[in-house]
Order: sequence, then structure tokens, then C-alpha cells
Amino acid sequence: MTPETKLKVVAEEIKEILRKHDVAGAFAIQTYGHGEFVLHLTTSQSCAYQYNDNEIRFYSKSSDYNSKEEQLQKQATTANMLRILTKTVAQNFVTLDNMSAKFDEITGSIHIEP
Repeated sequence: MTPETKLKVVAEEIKEILRKHDVAGAFAIQTYGHGEFVLHLTTSQSCAYQYNDNEIRFYSKSSDYNSKEEQLQKQATTANMLRILTKTVAQNFVTLDNMSAKFDEITGSIHIEP
């Protein structure tokens, strides 16, 4: 199994756990020389869904809700989900970026981008 395929398989297993528990998630996984970022937004409280790897769509037709209030509530929970995921990913990025830079400084690591 190639590293890319291995990451896709692992990502799908993690997304299956998220689906089972009705939880959104944004996470990165890595295997030697390869990384994958995964975004899972499809939950019962969300009107967002990932259409393609880099495209998000929102489904919120008024005809699918019992009331305007119900529609607005679903939109609000979606906005909250996106904000929380954004802030969490940003905080994790800053922490990991600092650790990586410090490690490179200590070890003299050189990275070759593909």
C-alpha cells in the first residue's frame, strides 16, 4: 500500500468514527514523507457538506424546515461549528509550527518540498 493510499484509508476510518458519533472534525495525519488534511463537516447539526476535497456547500432550503426559526438555528449551529473548527485548527497550527521551527533550529534540519 502506498503512503498516499494508507493515509486515505486511515482518514476514512477516522471519518467513520466521526459519523458514528455525529461529530465534525478537522485533522491532519502523516506517514513518512506524506501528509493529509481532512475536513469532516457532515453532521446532523450542520447544513454544510464537503462537495469536493476543496469545496464546501451549504444546504438550507426553507422548504426543508418546519419554520424559519428552525432554519436559522441550523445555520447558527453551522456557523458555530465552522468558527470552533477554524479557531482550533489555527491554534494547533501555531503550536505545531513553533515546535517544528524549534526542532529544525536545534537539529539543523533541512526540508525539501516535493
